[in-house]
Amino acid sequence: MEQNFKDKRVLITGASKGLGKAAAIAFEQKGARLALAARSDSKLAALKESFGDPGKHLIFNLDLLDSTNIKKLTSDVIKKWDGVDVILHCVGGSMGVNETLVDWEDFVKCLKGNIGIASEINRYLAPGMREQSSGSIIHVGSIVGSEARASVPYNTCKAALSGYVRSLGKELALKNIAVNCVTPAAAKTRIFDQMTQEHIDYMLSKIPRNRFAKVNELASLVTWLASEENSFSTSAVFDLSGGRATY
Repeated sequence: MEQNFKDKRVLITGASKGLGKAAAIAFEQKGARLALAARSDSKLAALKESFGDPGKHLIFNLDLLDSTNIKKLTSDVIKKWDGVDVILHCVGGSMGVNETLVDWEDFVKCLKGNIGIASEINRYLAPGMREQSSGSIIHVGSIVGSEARASVPYNTCKAALSGYVRSLGKELALKNIAVNCVTPAAAKTRIFDQMTQEHIDYMLSKIPRNRFAKVNELASLVTWLASEENSFSTSAVFDLSGGRATY
């Protein structure tokens, strides 16, 4: 079955780079209307202008750690589009707290970035999906959420995200709303520029495939999860780890 997103309304957070950008390109090529949210106005504008019909897409240059901006994003999308069909949550990250033992305020900041933003967006937009009895919500986690290692705040947040997805998927299943999570191993993006070669080599040594994930591979999985081809899977966590996953 050919994936067809003609005129489907797709909201993507963290859309200016990495998986968010790759997914935006993939959805646009399949006919979707896009609402792109990120903190980089210039990158979002350039991405929008690269599309065949830029006028049908929306961009939001917002810091979603601020709950006021989440309300603005969701209310504008509802006002202009009367809701969405797909939500792809790519915002996340360590929020600068990778240490094992941190104070609770730092822990909360990490939780906000990895779960809080997504849960607030879902709270505002999922009711519209309920009314239309259709929708797909996809979260991007990390394979580290299934591992026991250092960086307690980040790993804990990613593990909690998987639990959140499993529970929310069951809650919305009877309304024909799929809720799933993708947990990739490291993908070679610009974040590698901030890492030492020693750390990059260490991450690679943990992947049996002996290479890093590619963002277009992640985008392919995401578009399938959001498509009519996936009419059954929900509350699921899909590993894209090159064999790294451990449970």
